[in-house]
Amino acid sequence: SGLKVSGSDVQFTVAEDSNDSTALVDLKVGDHVRFNKWFCSEIISLESEGNVPLGSKITLKDPFVLSDAPAQEKPTDSSLIDLQIKRSNDRLRNPLAVSIAFNMARLHEDTGRTVAAIELHKAIIKRHPSYVNCYLRLACIARDCGSLQDCSQWLQSAFKVDPGNPEVRTLVGNLHLSLCDWAPAQTIFDNLLQTKDPNVEAYSQLSMGNIYFSNLTTPGKFSKHLKHAADFFSRILNKDRGNFYAANGLGTVLAEKAELSKAREVFNRVREVSEDSIPDSLLNLGHIYLAQKQHPQALKMYQTYMSRTSKLGSGKSENNREDAEVLLYISFTYFDWGKQTELQNNSKAADSDERYQQCIKHIELAMKSNRDNLVLRYNLCMAKLQAAHCVLQKQYRNIPRTAQEVRGALQGLEESLPVVRQLLKWKGEGKKIVVPTAMLEDFIKNCSENIDSAKDHLKEEEKKENEAREMRELQRVEALMLQKERELTMVVQKEKEDQERRERERRARDKMRRVENLVSGWEKETKHDESVKAARNPVGEAPQVVDGFNQNEESHMSGANLFDSDSATDDDEPEKDEKKSKAAAQESERSIERPVKPATETSKDLFGDSSDDSSDEELTSSANKRGADSDDDEGNKRHKRG
Repeated sequence: SGLKVSGSDVQFTVAEDSNDSTALVDLKVGDHVRFNKWFCSEIISLESEGNVPLGSKITLKDPFVLSDAPAQEKPTDSSLIDLQIKRSNDRLRNPLAVSIAFNMARLHEDTGRTVAAIELHKAIIKRHPSYVNCYLRLACIARDCGSLQDCSQWLQSAFKVDPGNPEVRTLVGNLHLSLCDWAPAQTIFDNLLQTKDPNVEAYSQLSMGNIYFSNLTTPGKFSKHLKHAADFFSRILNKDRGNFYAANGLGTVLAEKAELSKAREVFNRVREVSEDSIPDSLLNLGHIYLAQKQHPQALKMYQTYMSRTSKLGSGKSENNREDAEVLLYISFTYFDWGKQTELQNNSKAADSDERYQQCIKHIELAMKSNRDNLVLRYNLCMAKLQAAHCVLQKQYRNIPRTAQEVRGALQGLEESLPVVRQLLKWKGEGKKIVVPTAMLEDFIKNCSENIDSAKDHLKEEEKKENEAREMRELQRVEALMLQKERELTMVVQKEKEDQERRERERRARDKMRRVENLVSGWEKETKHDESVKAARNPVGEAPQVVDGFNQNEESHMSGANLFDSDSATDDDEPEKDEKKSKAAAQESERSIERPVKPATETSKDLFGDSSDDSSDEELTSSANKRGADSDDDEGNKRHKRG
């Protein structure tokens, strides 16, 4: 709330602003107050004037000096300042609450809420300064976050509170181990072993084994240190055969003795029994597979290790450091795999380029968390040199490549050369560079030669690609022309087919029209014949007698023969046969006088696919001939009748 402040350095009166309705109540001794953003202190006494809670007189632990305030925030007697109050918590006075608070802080650590864990540990220490576990946890948090100075300060505070606490001494020894201070760490753990405390004895022996194993590179002491490390791990296993960490350490000793099969069996057994609760066994298995040139299995172990350690919830800085180390292992695995593939020196070495690119990728990922690591810089340059050499050798291994690949190889070489030259310069100036001078000079020589070769290869590949591009363009134009020709041919063919179809339809229409004309002519002739017959036989005319027979009588007799067989007699049979013979004779004469075309020819004339109109003319003349023949028949009939 907005308050007016007046008084001395440590004692002053705060009065509620008349425009502010918030009452200054429930202030207690031990509360922390903050004025604006530049002053914070604790209330050590609180007095009230009369019965009015307002205008309380507050005594602070720290002096309140107005001159220390920034110029833009310096208050005056009539000005208002912001007052913030932080309440003290009395719950931690209960011993049970302290244990609960410590467990909550540990839960915050495991879930990654580091700030909340630190605040809770500090609150416990403030209420209970002798609670050593909080000092140790704060030291571990500082170590995991990469703040070794803060870690050392918290350990010193814990050592002051409880100098004889073995856990404090163990953590101090671990701090020396993380800093690779082997001698102080060895002294601390050796002293712990002399105390024969069962709570830390196994851990001290394991740490001593790790110290000796980490110093195997000491000149002339490889066998001695390896033997001491194996002795410490064996002591632990003799007392506790279920100690996974000791078994894992013994496996590393076997691996250093080149007994890779036995070491792999030990690590697999550790994985099986511990259910992968020890990630180091995965890392060690990866090293074993890498030594046995089983690169896919090694990569699988390394990647599994990274996934497991990322789920453990350890500090961010520690994770970054471990991840960078494992990424370096992965990159070396790809590098070694690529070199092994290149030994085939034929088309089967095509996968080498991809593996070198994976190596470069993982080194760059490792450098994100450690850009100042000179060894990583050199390894990156070496990977680029090997990748460029692989690309240049594709020409002699019958492996296809592109100008883009050669251009990328040349770019990597040009980026690597100045870096290695700078490393050589720093080494000449006395800067600590672990890479030998001979290796740096060799690299510069090979890189310069490969740059010149890469430039020539790039020109050659660009020329090939230009020629291939021109050839593809010609092929494209030729294919386009062929396609257009096919389309034109199809259009012409379609037009021809359409024209033929239209011609067939026209002929069909013409023939149908002629057929209709023929049919109408036939109908007219038929009607004409019927009218002629009707005119020759008018109604009421006496029936004509042909050969002594009456036509009406013949019709009557025919009807009687067909429909009334009971009225016929045997005497009529000779007359009936005579009439049939005469009718047949007349019909044969007509057939001779008027020949008829076969039905097939008439059908062909009417619906055939002839190329001229001769068939139609023949059909018309045939029809006219039949009309003339019918007239001749009628004339013959009249002649006979006459």
